[in-house]
Parts: sequence; structure tokens; C-alpha cells
Amino acid sequence: MSVAKRKTSAGETKEYHYAFMQSGKRFFGVCEGCKTKAEAEAYEANLKKIAKEASAQKTPLAILENFRRELTGGSEVKLSEAFEIALKKPRRREASSKRIFQKRAIFQDFVAFMAARYPDVQTLSNVLPKHAEEYISLVRTTGRFEKNTVYERGGKTLTFRTPEALSNRTSNMYQAVCREVFNLLARDAGLLGNPFDMPMLESSEEERQAFSEEEIVLIRDHLDQFTRPLFSIAIATALREGDICTLKWTDVDFHENVIRRRMNKTGRFVEIPISGDLRGYLLQQKSGNDSEYVFPEHAAMYQKNPSGISYRIKTFLEKLGIKTTVIPQGRSRAVSVKDLHSCRHTFCYYAGLRGIPLSVVQGILGHMSPEMTKRYNAHATLEAKRRNMQLMADFMGLADASPIEPEREELRKLVDTMPIETIREILKHHRF
Repeated sequence: MSVAKRKTSAGETKEYHYAFMQSGKRFFGVCEGCKTKAEAEAYEANLKKIAKEASAQKTPLAILENFRRELTGGSEVKLSEAFEIALKKPRRREASSKRIFQKRAIFQDFVAFMAARYPDVQTLSNVLPKHAEEYISLVRTTGRFEKNTVYERGGKTLTFRTPEALSNRTSNMYQAVCREVFNLLARDAGLLGNPFDMPMLESSEEERQAFSEEEIVLIRDHLDQFTRPLFSIAIATALREGDICTLKWTDVDFHENVIRRRMNKTGRFVEIPISGDLRGYLLQQKSGNDSEYVFPEHAAMYQKNPSGISYRIKTFLEKLGIKTTVIPQGRSRAVSVKDLHSCRHTFCYYAGLRGIPLSVVQGILGHMSPEMTKRYNAHATLEAKRRNMQLMADFMGLADASPIEPEREELRKLVDTMPIETIREILKHHRF
């Protein structure tokens, strides 16, 4: 039967209909968008061609591939070239070179996995959910497929052997990177779905912790020439280690008393007000400093060996008796819980206690993880509870109890801010 308009009780239909046989199967339907008989005949001829080619395929994968190309108009994208093609796609914000390097290493690990386990699968469109599930399962149980990672640092080529077990957070990052590449190239490759769309693990690893008031005092009283700039800026601005080390004078506006810069990790632009004490400290650094960087020594070290900065901070904290790492349950590798990054959590903690609006804190930090947001809200809520509890009636008459003498209260406040060495010296010579 050739294409034709159907006859009904109300007359002929407006649409043309097709009906034909191919390999013992009957195909029929409406010629979509066809206004003339010639267009309808061309539409039917194209469908016949597709049905004939599909029937000639011997495997379900070949049939799916045949129809995928016709339906999506996609082309072949090689796995080995996928990341570099995805890198050129427009996105909401540009990633730092360090982040790109990290993502490339992750996707290359998946490419290596596919080349070893499924050498016949060389394009994105042929990657099936079973391949993605097998790879992510491997990452979650035994870590990277390629254990030795080769990278360059400070002009040297280094080899790093990755741990057998990765944290849930790191495992999720592997899945997220692969999923991102497939999403960015979905139209190019004519993908009908993303094989990496599967549930992620719950983040059960230890999170970085805020410094306690006692630890802040301890740090403050023992800062040296190297650690003072890092902790002074971190606690006052919540900037990350890399952003402090690479802070430039062009980022500091003394006229409006604000730091403006694009953060290295996220690419987000932040504006951070400069307090009076911080302004004085920065002006001291500017005196006699002809470098473009606020802290030239730290900038040079960070660009050459960024891990050296972290090592010196960890060593400094450990000498003060501040425990910097813990071993999570079920893992053999210690993770960092207190380092310079903890100053961001400390900033968030005290902002919540002092009732600073969440939007203001997020504007300064540039980014808040769900965990940090949850902690902020918890601290802000606790402070609100304290304020409102003061309004409760004194049913038990506790206010009639003997009040604390002003002198004792003043002494207590003095002790709270006194260096621990001074307190020890007092106790050594006075017994009460």
C-alpha cells in the first residue's frame, strides 16, 4: 500500500498515512509533518530504508546503534578523545588548572579500564550501564584501576601509588567526573542515556573540624613568621590556603577596605570586608614589599611545592598538641580533620553563633558544602535558643540566689583570655 489519506465517516483525514511490510513485519503510522503526497512518499521511503538496515543487523547492540543514529543525529566520539572534547564545552564556570588536571586523571583511569576489560568498546555510545557499574564498583572496593599515577610537579615527573581503598567522597568524585563527561557530550555522541546515572555513596568520612576557642588561643600565642600570615588571613577571611598564598595586592582595595578575588578552587568571585585589625596587618606587609604578591615567600613555595605548605602547617599544629588526623572506621588510611582549611569551618561556626545571616557567610566563603551549611544552621539555631530561653519565666526563683560578685566575673573573663603559660606561672607561685 502506498501513502494515502484515510477515509472516515467525517471524510478524509488531513494527515497522510504509510503502511508497508519489511522482513515479515508490518509497519504503519502517520507521516509526521507531511503536507503533500510527495513529502509523504519520501517519508515512507526513509522509514523503509531504516527498517531494512535494522533488519540486516545481527545483534541487539547493532539494531540499537542503527536507530540511535537516525533518531539523534549523533556521531561517533572516541573514549580516548572524549575528555578533551568535553573540556571545550561551555559551562557555568571555568575550573582551575589543578581541578582540570585532577578530572583528566580520573577519566583517563576509566578509559584505561575500558581498554583492558572491553577493548572492542571504543566510543561513548557503546558504553553500557553494565560497564559503568563494573568500573564504579571497582573504584569503591579497590580504588583506581591504574594504581600508579604519574604527574609533574616543580618540573619533576613523579609517580604516586594510590591507596587500595578510597573514601566515599573520593569514590563519588570518580563517578561524578565520568557522568559529567557523558552529559556534556550527550548530543555530540547521540546518547540515549547516561550509563553513570546511578546512586552515589553517602559521605561517611570524617569532615574537617573547627578549632575550639582554646585551640585558637594556643595557635595565636605560638605563631611564627611562616604560620602567622596563613592563620591571620584564614581566620579573618575564611580564604583557602591557595588563595592566601597567591593573594595579590591587586586583590586588596584599601580605599573600600575589601578583598576582591576569584577563588582558585571554584572560580567564584568573592568580596570580603577587611576589618580594622586586618587592614593594619596588611599595611604592615605592604611596607617595603615590591612583589605583586602580599606574601611573596608563601606564593613562591605554593607554586613550586604546595604540599610543603600543608606539611608545615600540620607539623606546627601537631607540636602544639592539636590532633590533625583520624582513622575513620573501616579504613586504614588517616584523613585530615584539622588544618588551615579548618579556619573556614571555624569562621562558619562562630558566624552561626553570632547570628550572622547565612547569605552573608556564603557570600564571603564563596561556597558552603551541605555539611557546613548544616553545621552553620545548627549553631545559629542554638544561639537563637539561648536568646529565647532568657525570656522564659523564672519559675524556680533561681534569680534570687546569691549573684556572682562582679570581681569574680571580671576575674573569670580575664582568665579566659590569658595565655596558658601565664596561668601556669601564677599557679606555680600561688596556692589557693
